[in-house]
Amino acid sequence: MDIIEQFAATIDPKDKIILKDVKDYIEWETNHGALQFTPQITDDVAIRTYLLDCRIRGASRSILNRIASSLEQFYAWLKTNGWIGESPFEKFNLKKAFLDYKYLLPRHDAFPGLPDEREIARLRALNRLAESTNQAPDVQSLLDGTLETMLGVMTLKTAWISLKVDNGLIDRSTDPRPEHGFFLAAAHNLPPSLEKNDRYYLKRPPECHCQQLLRTGQLMRGVNVVECSRLQDAMEGHEDNRGLMFHASVPIALNNQVVGVMNFAAEEWQLFSASDLQFLTAGARQLCSALERAHLYDLVRMERTRLEQELDLARKMQISLFPKEKPIIPGYSLAAFWQPANETSGDYYNVFKLPGGLWGFIIADVAGKGAPAALRMAMAHSLIRDRVEVEASPAALLTQVNRALIIQDMDMHFITAVYAILDPENATMKYAIAGHPPPFLREASGQVKELAGRGIALGVSLEAHYEDINLAMAPGDSLVAFTDGVTDANSPSHETYNLTQLKNAISSAPSQAEALLNHLQSTLAGWVKEAPNYDDITLLAIGREQ
Repeated sequence: MDIIEQFAATIDPKDKIILKDVKDYIEWETNHGALQFTPQITDDVAIRTYLLDCRIRGASRSILNRIASSLEQFYAWLKTNGWIGESPFEKFNLKKAFLDYKYLLPRHDAFPGLPDEREIARLRALNRLAESTNQAPDVQSLLDGTLETMLGVMTLKTAWISLKVDNGLIDRSTDPRPEHGFFLAAAHNLPPSLEKNDRYYLKRPPECHCQQLLRTGQLMRGVNVVECSRLQDAMEGHEDNRGLMFHASVPIALNNQVVGVMNFAAEEWQLFSASDLQFLTAGARQLCSALERAHLYDLVRMERTRLEQELDLARKMQISLFPKEKPIIPGYSLAAFWQPANETSGDYYNVFKLPGGLWGFIIADVAGKGAPAALRMAMAHSLIRDRVEVEASPAALLTQVNRALIIQDMDMHFITAVYAILDPENATMKYAIAGHPPPFLREASGQVKELAGRGIALGVSLEAHYEDINLAMAPGDSLVAFTDGVTDANSPSHETYNLTQLKNAISSAPSQAEALLNHLQSTLAGWVKEAPNYDDITLLAIGREQ
């Protein structure tokens, strides 16, 4: 014999209306038999919501009071027979007479007028909410905007959202895990009692009434009317609640899983109108639909942030490979310019102080751009740096680096390079080229010559041969080395900055290295204008003073 049959056996035949009231309530609570009815001490929420639902369907005050009395008798019987330890009617005032409409109307009616007018107003409000949710790209701004919009439509003032820690929407893994498994995700216009002490009453464990219902699977309807245990605690602590004691609780679902709850506060549970509850239900559905899109945005943004952080770290590591400051070489001027097309670059230059008062200069370019090219260049830097102080021949150094790259079999793209050793005292330079554009020598007269030498790029063949070439630097001479990003630079009309233009710019520039590079940069910028930069650009200039 089930509960209702046992209870029916105790009812006087003259009181059949009591049995009907109880059966109607259980049918509503179990969704017409789809769920199992299990009485709980926390059924005050179900009873309160059911009574409001009856009122929405047109029940009079006298009928509502009769239903409440029937349910009170039923729960008293459940307690007497050991089904529950305490009746909800003992803990909560569920039989309080329903307020007359003369009390309800002065508060507000979010959707006044005739039925058709109310429906149009409700649809307009939902459209306003849709606009708000569509403008919110991420989960946090979506939650904040939804609360603000829904409160504005209903002319209510206070609301907040609690989410389960494992909600799958907002990652709070870096914060201490709350004992009760919920955190406050959003709030609007809280009373002083809940705002006080970093929202202590809202955040503190244990779980509140509505969180317990959510965790146990009892907060499944579109709207549930809950007597707020957190407001109750604040009131007992003599805090200012601004008269608020109840809230309409709306579950938040993601992928058919309830992950949180929206609470809209009021002074009296009966003050929620039919239009309020209908709008809350529809608004919650819109929010749940928008959450997946906002969550995807958050995931993409987090991944982008992670990648940006990794690229920023790679850029900083690459910059650390370059000279930290420009060395001073008596009788000579030195300048360099480096501009990556992306956050990182395959271009590279460096200056090395060598034994015997000599100086080493290298400019190089890994095939490709971005992080992969930068990582290959970092490896090449290590190979070069290990050899510069012990190898007096540029050709021999390039040969050793080439062999090391091939033997390590790193599936690397080739690297072009020019390595030169300057003897300042004798005003001579020895250099070797590995597949790189030959540097230009600007003589004191302004005449520009392309230096001799070719060679195969590094990392291509073990049979590669490199040649040392000697160069005398007269007073006023300047050497300009560059990567192919200079001669690949496009104008807005997609014309490339060719070698002839570069030679002319070098010829018309001052001989002092820094002034020379400033002139080249200005000339190049005037050519490119607003056109995008598709390749890394590096310039290195060494000038002998006159």
